[in-house]
Amino acid sequence: MKKVVVTLILSLFALYYLSPLLATFFYASSTSWEKSILPDDFTLQWFVQLLSDSAFLFAVGRSLLLASLMSLVVFVILVPTMIWIHLYFPRWDQALQKIVLLPYAIPGVILVTALLRTYSKSNIPMFFVLLGALFISMLPIVYLGISNQMKLVNMKELVEAAETLGVPMFPIIRSVLIPNLKVGTTLVSLMVFSSVFGEYMLTNLLIGGRFETLRIYMLRRMNENGHVASAVMILYFLFLLATAFSIFYFNKKQTKKVVVKEKVEEPVYEKLLEHS
Repeated sequence: MKKVVVTLILSLFALYYLSPLLATFFYASSTSWEKSILPDDFTLQWFVQLLSDSAFLFAVGRSLLLASLMSLVVFVILVPTMIWIHLYFPRWDQALQKIVLLPYAIPGVILVTALLRTYSKSNIPMFFVLLGALFISMLPIVYLGISNQMKLVNMKELVEAAETLGVPMFPIIRSVLIPNLKVGTTLVSLMVFSSVFGEYMLTNLLIGGRFETLRIYMLRRMNENGHVASAVMILYFLFLLATAFSIFYFNKKQTKKVVVKEKVEEPVYEKLLEHS
């Protein structure tokens, strides 16, 4: 009896949370919804119209470009920097963990106002200013996520053991660091990608209509056609759902990796001995 009650309560909660999404889907799949609790008809014309709209495709492309650039910047700049800090300046880690949380303490409007006052009259394109602002806003996710991954795999001990065997740094990076950090960096990159892909405030206030991303396009179409805007929301939700499943997959893979870490370390050392 208790199990039935718990299942019923959880089902009601699930229905409550899914009802806005279902209503959005029904509205995006109908031409009119006025006379009953369900739509008057069913159509896919709004999705077809959306996918044939060049402005929508360009907006998706801009969002993908922005998210891909930020993921690349994180991988190229932050990961090597964090490896360097954790190996040679570990005392900085505690201070940096507090410093990277500062973006949460600065309201976005104040950040945008300061950036506009500083760079609006300079020769620096606002697109690069936007990339810098997004980079700062992503620091808490990236630094804490990758830092925890480095501590999880005992990166410093692995590198010290490899150096004791006389292995050069390049084989260490290739055979030790990259395989052990691959899952964590992929997980963080997916989180950065999904966050930047759906970012609205900084992009709208710094660049606005000159660089119309998916969220800006969604807001514009919401004032023009509610059915099309609902179709955009459904497609955006499907993208976030796919990203969430990817994150869960890599998170589960990382958990399994921790379980078998002790079994894997011995072959890694044997592989390093081949380079020494």
